[in-house]
Amino acid sequence: MKNIFKIFILGTILFSTSCEDYLDRTPLDSVSEVTFYSTPSDLQAAVNGFYNDLPGWSALSIGFNILPDMYSDMGTAQEPSNRLSGLSYEVPTSATSSIWSWDEVRESNWLLDHVDQAEGDETLIDQYTGEAYFFRSYYYFNLLQSYGDLPIFPEYFDNTDEEYIYAARNSRDEVAEFIISDLDTAISLLQSFPDISGHPRISKEVAQLFKARVALYEGTWERYHSGTDFGVDGSDGSSFLQIAADAAEDVMNGGVFSLYSDYQTLFNQVGYSGNSEVMLWRDYNSITLSIANVLQQQWPNRCGYTKFAIDSYLCDDGDPISASTRYQGNTDLSKIETNRDPRLAATLMVPGDLIEIDANGDEDYWEYPDFNGTNTSLTGYESEKYRNVEYDSDYGDFTEDTSRIIFRYAEALLIFAEAKAELGTITQSDLDISINLLRDRVGMPHMNLGSITFDKDWPNYGYTLTDVLYEIRRERSVELMAEGFRADDLYRWRAHSLFDGDQPRGAYLEDGIVNQTLSAEDASLDSEGFILPFASTGNYNFDESKAYLQPIPLDELILNPNLTQNPGW
Repeated sequence: MKNIFKIFILGTILFSTSCEDYLDRTPLDSVSEVTFYSTPSDLQAAVNGFYNDLPGWSALSIGFNILPDMYSDMGTAQEPSNRLSGLSYEVPTSATSSIWSWDEVRESNWLLDHVDQAEGDETLIDQYTGEAYFFRSYYYFNLLQSYGDLPIFPEYFDNTDEEYIYAARNSRDEVAEFIISDLDTAISLLQSFPDISGHPRISKEVAQLFKARVALYEGTWERYHSGTDFGVDGSDGSSFLQIAADAAEDVMNGGVFSLYSDYQTLFNQVGYSGNSEVMLWRDYNSITLSIANVLQQQWPNRCGYTKFAIDSYLCDDGDPISASTRYQGNTDLSKIETNRDPRLAATLMVPGDLIEIDANGDEDYWEYPDFNGTNTSLTGYESEKYRNVEYDSDYGDFTEDTSRIIFRYAEALLIFAEAKAELGTITQSDLDISINLLRDRVGMPHMNLGSITFDKDWPNYGYTLTDVLYEIRRERSVELMAEGFRADDLYRWRAHSLFDGDQPRGAYLEDGIVNQTLSAEDASLDSEGFILPFASTGNYNFDESKAYLQPIPLDELILNPNLTQNPGW
């Protein structure tokens, strides 16, 4: 367990404890209920602290920033993912060394138990109450993804409430229903995005999209884990999949958001106010707020894309690389983007790509991957996504203020299409209002339900899919590349066959480009000449009998004998 609560009431009240477990903490009701939570401003100050738990970039003090998805089959970081690779299968002895923490749920429950005492503008009271419900659902979803079955705590409790202290775990589908119920409440209270003053804040549309995300996760989890120790007896996930499709469609029909015109520049902006697609983001400003990030300063940030990721992009005729006559091969970085989905060019650095525009307007161009120094490329496939090349006079260099997207409209389109395809109800019209809008943005041919090109290299998920589901999964992979969705997708799809027994591959070690900073003598290569960044580590050894969920710490099982351990642990 964490030992420190957030500073969340006007930045002045610190909840802390000297004991590791929340069961022994000083109750939060030691804070005066008379002086706080009496106005909308009090509620706003309280809920503001929760925003710090949303995804963000590393601070300057870190020295580098691992991009999202770099611990998956789509990208690699300075070391392999322990959870995917199976390098570390140990049950933590205490909650301090795991994410089995109820601090945030407890804090949100405390706030929800006190919102009724606030008086003033009812619209604002509803808004901040809705945000509190949203964040409780957010924290519960993180725990659901990691542990599955969970005890449900609908209200604040202290160390005298034995009903909750010794609560057993509810089934994962009950937990998902609890999360969705919280989101339904949030949706009923939150303002629509255009009506909110002071972005970025949680809006009704964000809660609708998060509801769709949760329901898609649970629906596909129950479908693909059916019959295993991780499934839900008697459920194929259809009810959650329908919720996902409906919630995504609510966002689509709301008319508030639309796709931003330029995919390539979508991800390297400072601030997203006025952006038609970005629904929630995290801002940075070192000059006025002393909040900066290291994203732009340390490329390639000790990470790189994998060969599997790069090979996933279609050719510009809409066919996979295994079937298209326009494919130029993958052994020359200067040609790898030729005749490919333009999203690849927006994602991958190749010779001639712009690195920086300096103070004098001079331009610096990328020549080859960097395998030297501490922030090595690892795979040779460096990221263009998130790069802001413009000189920033405030810093005399790259900006430190690149914002982080948390929710964007494209995800709603992808969820809608996937849920409908999983339900077996998808139509061409459904594709035209979802996937094909994404393709229109980048000038790619439409996906046509009756004429999807067979790909002899369709990913091996350990089971077969319909052609449309293969392509929708591919579309999701390339549209959301390096945005933090991939590992969760692998878990919910039960897709260990994609990587188990294998290892990540990087670029082809070609003369004149990749080996400018990495020689053949220094590199580990596969039989075809592609870089193996973790050759010394060996192949992934994912134990599907237990690795889909994390273990509950041993001391938690001792403290609460009604808890049970996850399968295989």
